[in-house]
Amino acid sequence: MVLLLLALAGFAAALGATVVATPAVRRFATDRTWHDRPDGKRKLHKVPTPSAGGLAIFAGVVAGLAALAAASALMGGPSLGLHPVVYLGAIAMVGVGAYDDTRGLGFKPKLLVECLVAFALIQSGYRIDVTGLVGVDPATAMLYSFPLTVLWIVGVINAVNLIDGVDGLAAGISAIAFASLAVVFGLAGNLPAVLVAVVVIGALIGFLVFNFNPASIFMGDSGSLFLGYALAVFALSGQSLADARLAPLVPVIALGLPLLDTALSMARRVAERKAIFAPDCDHIHHRMVARFPVRRAVITLYGVAAFFGAAAVAVSVSPAAQGLMFSVGTLGAALGLVSMLGYVRRPYVQPQLRLIEAPGQTSAPQPTPAEGHPQTAAGPDGNRSAGDGAQWPASTDLGGLRTWTESGPSLRVRTE
Repeated sequence: MVLLLLALAGFAAALGATVVATPAVRRFATDRTWHDRPDGKRKLHKVPTPSAGGLAIFAGVVAGLAALAAASALMGGPSLGLHPVVYLGAIAMVGVGAYDDTRGLGFKPKLLVECLVAFALIQSGYRIDVTGLVGVDPATAMLYSFPLTVLWIVGVINAVNLIDGVDGLAAGISAIAFASLAVVFGLAGNLPAVLVAVVVIGALIGFLVFNFNPASIFMGDSGSLFLGYALAVFALSGQSLADARLAPLVPVIALGLPLLDTALSMARRVAERKAIFAPDCDHIHHRMVARFPVRRAVITLYGVAAFFGAAAVAVSVSPAAQGLMFSVGTLGAALGLVSMLGYVRRPYVQPQLRLIEAPGQTSAPQPTPAEGHPQTAAGPDGNRSAGDGAQWPASTDLGGLRTWTESGPSLRVRTE
């Protein structure tokens, strides 16, 4: 009963604080023109939209944790057990992200701060335990643990940043990942971790009130970097019931969607001989939004994230053999998603188009999306461009046909 009351107190405080803080941040950003501005090329939302919404999320999390700590002290609840370095790292991520939202910052300074924060966390005891995985003594395992932990923290931070390309997507997927990991840790008896997750979920739900399509504020890097950091640290802060050889896979599966998108992005850019951090328009959410209305695409991706989360829970409570089967099955499902979205068949590039005249229409030159067609992949819903600032075609792939709609009749074009 005490734990339920603590969870309700933390959730309500985080939700309420975020609902109050988000409009305040929106007004503050508007007064100072901290906007993500459409430019007709890469940023294709219709009107300048306030950014730096991550400040409201952070404020909600802080309020929720403070309420949780106060309630726990009054009712004799458990301590959260978070190292002070965790809080300092969160402040650093929010600060770097807010600077990028308001003044702009290259990827190199951000990457440097992310690595420094990762090193500090490792020194504070937050690291991937690979002893059971590699079967060596702890001293030797540290040689594996150190680089894997840095890769995990930096990778998750950037994975959430990259998937923040559609209204409400990053916030919703992060909430689902926190929920699935909370179940994993709760089943293992780590109740303080569950309470922390409840607080963050409350803040994210409060932010989604304003960020779901059509969004009136974007979370910006202040939000995506903070959420990626929080997820990475949260995954390292608890233990699961999974077999020691499968335990490191549980958080990877829980964050399967953003990590899959990041892996595809890196592989694609390497194959195309582009810089790893170069923006492009071929993320998973690009392909989904090119096929479905924005809200349907986002809700579908919520379902995919929930599938990965459920798979993580299944692996965590299963014996080694069954857990391995669940892991392999989840990998197969991920590969099926990759194939369904067309990554296996061909890269998503703007094709050469030939107009197929509708019956009764006369042939006339028509602009293609690459020539500045006004319709974007966001469609009439008015959604924006990707989190990494890239433009994508406003077309829909229907078995070799690619369509888009102007203000007049629908035109059909066939790929050459």
